[in-house]
Amino acid sequence: MKRFIALCFSALFISATWAQSPLVVSTHAIYLISKKVTQGVEEPVLLLDNQSGHDVQLTPMNRKTIKDASLVIWLGKAHEAPLEKALEGNANAISILDSGIIQALPLRNTRGVALNNTIDTHVWLDPNNAVRIGFFIAALRSQQYPENKTAYWNNAKKFANEMLLVSQKYIGIGATRPYWSYHDAYQYLERSLNLKFAGAMTDDPHVAPTIAQIKYLNDTRPYKKMCLLAEANASPSQYKKLGELSFQTVDESLAKQQDFVVAWQALARETQDCVLNARK
Repeated sequence: MKRFIALCFSALFISATWAQSPLVVSTHAIYLISKKVTQGVEEPVLLLDNQSGHDVQLTPMNRKTIKDASLVIWLGKAHEAPLEKALEGNANAISILDSGIIQALPLRNTRGVALNNTIDTHVWLDPNNAVRIGFFIAALRSQQYPENKTAYWNNAKKFANEMLLVSQKYIGIGATRPYWSYHDAYQYLERSLNLKFAGAMTDDPHVAPTIAQIKYLNDTRPYKKMCLLAEANASPSQYKKLGELSFQTVDESLAKQQDFVVAWQALARETQDCVLNARK
């Protein structure tokens, strides 16, 4: 814990001119966590509203928001590469992926093989990572606004308790069950929900699955009826080639949600229902 707090406080140089300047957060999932931590103190600003981190188009207003911020929290280049240039040289910009506070997993190919020197950036889906991010934000903001330190830390502790209480409801329920995904974005849920990744249709949600991958999934399917987690824009003409499915539309970005704990629990429940509805 001492090392964790030290990392938090060494991540940012504090300037007295930051008083009253906003906290800006890049993507929606991290924004939801920051709302929990800053509740009753300030309202964070979401930078990339209605945009994924992968496809960023910064407007003049976005750039002004970055310039005016006392703190910009973003995931990092691996998730939001288009932001790298806009934040280059900005001492107020802190990358979660570069902070050393989260436990990251490597990307996997569509057949489940880990890829060297990569990182799966959907780190917020791991409850422990979400809690760490909450405390990280509390530490940074408390250093900037010492008068609000108690509120920030109490909020972070409350968020941690809520998050861990919800996630523990799913631990140890039933046998480990295999699942498919349209693209591999849910491995940070696997430990909490006793899931086993059995393959993805594509390694890029914007690229159609290959015939060879469809054949691989059908040839290696653990169950006659498999759970498939897919985004709303997945084409039925593609996934119907997989035969009998328990299909569940999901959104790992939590984009339409307003509360992180509620959003995580809804995703967990949808995923669990999908795998339980799959049968041999």
